[in-house]
Amino acid sequence: MKRVAALKPGEIIPLNFDFVFTEIFNNPKNIDIIENFLSIYLEVPLIEIKNHVKIQSRDLELNHKKEAKKHVDLLLDLNGRKINIEMSNKQSPGVMDRNVVYVCAIHSKQMEYGKKDYTMIHKTLQINLNNYSLGRGELKESYYMATEKGKILTKKLQIDMIDMVKGREICYTDRENKLARWCKVLTSTSEEELKEALGDDLMEQEPKEKLVDEVTKLSNDEDAVILYTKLTREELEQNTYLAEAKQEGIEQGIKQGIAEGMNKKSAEIARKMLEQKIDIEMIQTITGFTIEELQKMKENID
Repeated sequence: MKRVAALKPGEIIPLNFDFVFTEIFNNPKNIDIIENFLSIYLEVPLIEIKNHVKIQSRDLELNHKKEAKKHVDLLLDLNGRKINIEMSNKQSPGVMDRNVVYVCAIHSKQMEYGKKDYTMIHKTLQINLNNYSLGRGELKESYYMATEKGKILTKKLQIDMIDMVKGREICYTDRENKLARWCKVLTSTSEEELKEALGDDLMEQEPKEKLVDEVTKLSNDEDAVILYTKLTREELEQNTYLAEAKQEGIEQGIKQGIAEGMNKKSAEIARKMLEQKIDIEMIQTITGFTIEELQKMKENID
């Protein structure tokens, strides 16, 4: 009998899981959910955003024709302004370099061939939703092109780093912080937690119900559950391996430190014995140094 993959009752696949995030937020039918998020994020009334957001192609064309196409998580157009939203669940080296490549590629794509009026280029904003601590104690940090003294050259290129771990912490003490509430919405692992984070004031009723339904539906999809449990297990195994490797490295470092300390102490004993003109073969027996090593020590003393 075929075993059906399923989550525990009430458990859901969190929205920050790549497959769920792209599946829900790249669906034009869910544009109202995106509008509600942008209204809070950009701190503008929802009425100014409604019917002005368009989902763009995820394909990112770079200069290297032979290289496989890169895909962004969610690219939006808001009255000409480009907004790229990236979900990041794992801290990796070079993440800021990747951000710069993405935001520059999206920004330059606005300039059609032969067009010369650069003032017509709209702002490009990249929002990085990081599901790990950035370690700086801030929920949101914005980066621009600037001089060494901090003078901003242009605000048409902007990269925002969101610390969703910090956002979840803020939720416990400040429910009025709606960006922090969204951090909890995006990382909820149960339907109860998701509904609690959404509350009655985070978004309109219709998109709120739609979001819960979409997440619940995907969480009951066997293929999605298999993929989620597989990747979750692999991540757990990788973290366990890294932790064990780190511990092994610490233990090895301690052993190496002890060995180096003992070696240093033996060298001090050997030098003192050489200064007292004790027989070199006896010094070799006591300290373990070779005759050649002891001869070099003796030359330095003489």
